[in-house]
Amino acid sequence: MEHRASVTLLGTRGSIPCSGKEYLRYGGSTTCILVQLAGETLLLDGGSGMLHLPADDIPSQLTLLLTHPHIDHLLGIPMCPLLFRKDVTLNLYAATFDGCSAEQQVHSYISPPLWPVNTAQLPAEVRFHDLPKSMRIGALQVDTMQGIHPGGVTVLRISGAGKTVVLATDCTYTDELLPTLADFAKDCDLLICDGQYIDEEWPSRKDFGHNTQSAAARLGQICGAKQTYITHHAPGRTDEELDAAAAEISKLYPNCRFGHDEEMIEL
Repeated sequence: MEHRASVTLLGTRGSIPCSGKEYLRYGGSTTCILVQLAGETLLLDGGSGMLHLPADDIPSQLTLLLTHPHIDHLLGIPMCPLLFRKDVTLNLYAATFDGCSAEQQVHSYISPPLWPVNTAQLPAEVRFHDLPKSMRIGALQVDTMQGIHPGGVTVLRISGAGKTVVLATDCTYTDELLPTLADFAKDCDLLICDGQYIDEEWPSRKDFGHNTQSAAARLGQICGAKQTYITHHAPGRTDEELDAAAAEISKLYPNCRFGHDEEMIEL
């Protein structure tokens, strides 16, 4: 039986959702990525893009891997339509950060007084798990490494059916980290990486835990990714500005594109 091999960028905006006529094409939803590979379905991060999840094409047993617990990567969880169904089970994995387990991280936001209920009060069953360095999820192999971001971040590599997807968001690609990161992502079919800033902004933002568009594109070239998609767009970056940046980047790195909300990528 042939299974779908695709990745859908449900949300590609960084830091906070945005709306307005200037953001219609690239979208304003924060990070959430749907991976459908080797007969398995995974979600990577639970930003507001999680509200775009196509409910008619998603199994009732679902896995969510969190890169880190900053609010823009959790916003979609409490209002995700799937979690209002009693037949749904969500297995949520996250590495321990600042001594907090996956459940503690999520409930620091999704619980009173910041939110009226916690996940235990949703109709769906949410199960929390530690995210190890390496594990199997059905036919998929999941490997992780730690990146550089305030509070910590996990870089994810998902492999199955001869295809590999790497998510390296909210991670500063320092000279020290780059060789290890490039080896981790080596020869992947799809690299999704953080390019929140333009080069001119970098000197005042280099400690924010993100990356420039040009550095993201270089990572794709160095690791030999077949396709590189830049995401986590700055909330004020308009469609016109992203189009101009994408055109410049593609001249140097033809396999690099800028991701749009709800864009499906075939592997």
